Amino acid sequence: MLLLYSILFMCISSLRAAPTCEPNSFCYSPNESTKVTLTRTGDSLNLRIYDENSAIRKVHILQKEGKDVLVDCTNKKEDGKTCEAQLTVDQFEKNLPISIKLSDSQTSDPISLEALVPPAQEGLTKQQRRQFSKAHAILMIFGWLLFVPSGFLFARLGKDLFKEQTLFGSAVWFQIHRAANFMGVVCMCTSMLCIFISTQWTWKGTGSGSKYWTEVHTDLGVISTVLAVAQPINSLFRCGPTHSQRIIFNWAHRCVGIVAYTLALTAIIIAAVQFKRIWNEPLMELVLVCLPIAICLALTIAFTFLESDRFRTKASFGPHILKGPAVFWAIGVFFCIAVALSLLVVNGYKNV
Repeated sequence: MLLLYSILFMCISSLRAAPTCEPNSFCYSPNESTKVTLTRTGDSLNLRIYDENSAIRKVHILQKEGKDVLVDCTNKKEDGKTCEAQLTVDQFEKNLPISIKLSDSQTSDPISLEALVPPAQEGLTKQQRRQFSKAHAILMIFGWLLFVPSGFLFARLGKDLFKEQTLFGSAVWFQIHRAANFMGVVCMCTSMLCIFISTQWTWKGTGSGSKYWTEVHTDLGVISTVLAVAQPINSLFRCGPTHSQRIIFNWAHRCVGIVAYTLALTAIIIAAVQFKRIWNEPLMELVLVCLPIAICLALTIAFTFLESDRFRTKASFGPHILKGPAVFWAIGVFFCIAVALSLLVVNGYKNV
């Protein structure tokens, strides 16, 4: 315990003896026992001198043409080693450098007061960019792992649900399918906006010179988002249900959706495995990311078998009885997965 207190005391002493030099500060250390810091805040100057040997009594701040501002350090703070003085920029000639003189043999290099003004912050801070990156990840998670799989399940298994009911003039399954996918597209587009804001509108895909997996992730994400946006647009041009060419639209719509989801899932897997700064639990996140597609495939295969003539002739119940519970159970699981992954993303960047 005594050792811990000793280490803590040494750390505190070292912090006091060697203040960090901020962008708006000038630091001068003629020897190990003396530390001088001049900090500018607006038009105010704060001169802080740490003198371990308490040998410094007067400090001169010099400019060319004979300008000399005297700082009296005979009255130090309670520790007897620290002297502070408040000055203003108006006390000095503009555009002329200053030097801090502690003694005849200890004079700092010239420093311009204009150099102590930190450059204006351009764009977002690192913390703000990270928040937008997290928003990008979370929106993509909800778009691709909740809304899109939910829309798919209602299109594949939900047609037998609410058969006798309509919603705004159309079948309930179709309206839910359309609404879920529309919400997914909104999440994706908003997510893309967030990541472009985070990168300050800098392209990170092929040809950008970024890291390999960053380029691949970006390319796959952009292509999948474009295909996802194209889905509701091409639906506006579909022919009627009884039209002879309707089967072409149906298969084109399915294929575009499958390709988009495959590319998006690959992009998310790359993020979960390669972007360890924001995705801190790669194995857990990989499993969670793959669960929605695994559930969709399992339910599709299961109900394809249950709806086959071979099963129907032997079964004592219809498969439609199981569709409702299966669909709503799966959507509940999708929601839990999206929330769990989002919480993991929120806790990202902890060790950076």
